[in-house]
Amino acid sequence: MTRLAQRIFTITDLGAFSAASSDWNPWHVDHIRARRTQAGAPVVHGIHLLLWALESLADSLPDLPAFHGLQVHFNKFVFLDESVELLLVKQTSSSARMHILVDNGLRLRVNVEFGDRFQSSAPSIDPAVKPQPLLSVPLELRFQEIDGRSGSFPFPMCEDDAVSMFPAAAKWMGVVRVRALAASTYLVGMVCPGLHSIYSDLSVNACDVDRTQNVLAFRVTETDPRFNAVEQEILGGGISGVVRSFLRQPPLRQASMNALKSVVAPGEFSGAVVLVVGGSRGLGELTAKLIATGGGRVILTWQSGKEDAEHVANEIRSVGGVCDTVEYDVRTPAARQLTALPAIPTHMYYFATCTIFRPQGEFFSIGRLREFLAFYVDGFWQLLHGLRAMQPGISAFYPSSISVTKRPRGMTEYSMAKAAGEVLCADMNETLAPLYITVRRLPRLPTDQTAAVTAVEVADPVETMLPIIREVQLRR
Repeated sequence: MTRLAQRIFTITDLGAFSAASSDWNPWHVDHIRARRTQAGAPVVHGIHLLLWALESLADSLPDLPAFHGLQVHFNKFVFLDESVELLLVKQTSSSARMHILVDNGLRLRVNVEFGDRFQSSAPSIDPAVKPQPLLSVPLELRFQEIDGRSGSFPFPMCEDDAVSMFPAAAKWMGVVRVRALAASTYLVGMVCPGLHSIYSDLSVNACDVDRTQNVLAFRVTETDPRFNAVEQEILGGGISGVVRSFLRQPPLRQASMNALKSVVAPGEFSGAVVLVVGGSRGLGELTAKLIATGGGRVILTWQSGKEDAEHVANEIRSVGGVCDTVEYDVRTPAARQLTALPAIPTHMYYFATCTIFRPQGEFFSIGRLREFLAFYVDGFWQLLHGLRAMQPGISAFYPSSISVTKRPRGMTEYSMAKAAGEVLCADMNETLAPLYITVRRLPRLPTDQTAAVTAVEVADPVETMLPIIREVQLRR
């Protein structure tokens, strides 16, 4: 086993590859929209990782036999600013197997085949189909719209970009094949499945370059609604094969103000000034809407999602509710930030969080624990300490999780931090009266971070949160 390369992919790298490949799917380049996907943050293009691996292989081993084909499985996301390692696991005269790792955890698996023999039978795609113009915005397709789709488009990546970004790979396998592989990320991220896609597997063989040299043709050959899975044949630029992907769940929409009128009594929460930390989306958004529906004044905080927060506030105001938005970062001192509040809160709900689900190699990471503690313990303590100086008897809500006792795999650090938060809340209730913190271990609820490729069982968020809100509001 040999380490071929190591690097960190930055936002500049993502932007450069997006520009070269024309894959502008927002979960690669838009921090705000990416946080509303299953990844929770921008992720590196899988094909960028693949081409970097092929470049590193060709650069390290300049006498490689001719390229024949490859099989790729994209195991898990690679995030910005992670240290990525490429290992040559095994090499023979006919193949090479490579793994891409982060913290010893497998993120991508590549098997390259060598030999100058070409594929004898190409996929059943008509290479003469008129190419479609390149898109600047990804298509937003429903699963029912995907079956049977086909077409072609010119390679988004030009020869100069292919050579400058991947010179060794271009020399070894041919510039046009580098461009064809790059075109497959445009296909998945922009065309089919498009906006809500996840690239999962790629299997291609070398074929005659003369067929659709500068065009990638595609045809959907199979869809599986059980897993929202999509399989497509591709042909162009000296490769032919199969691309597999998933159609992920779109960003979750919380209940509207009009929909909540039937469950909250008019004036039920009137007179309250409620600070909702992390109220721009998810359970924070829902909580803000429920309280505003009952006549409470709401102050939403946002750390990066200003537009999301303003959207929620405008919806509340559109039906006569009172809502303000304030920037707040739980990782920085609270006192100065709290001076920006337009009113002194009587109640506070704490939904601040970092990205919860991150793949990791080891079962425990001290870095991840510190990150969670910064949000769920340090940030909470600093905020309550500051609010208590303004309102000694403030009533607050701390959302814990059933993961404290029923830990899913990979949730060790999250569960530890939530358990520590529970201990802090219990001791604060004993020593800092009349302040009171209501703690509840919430079940899995439908939020952006808990969304999955396929539907999973979740509790009803309104039925879960409304009784808690009523309890918290009655504390004053």
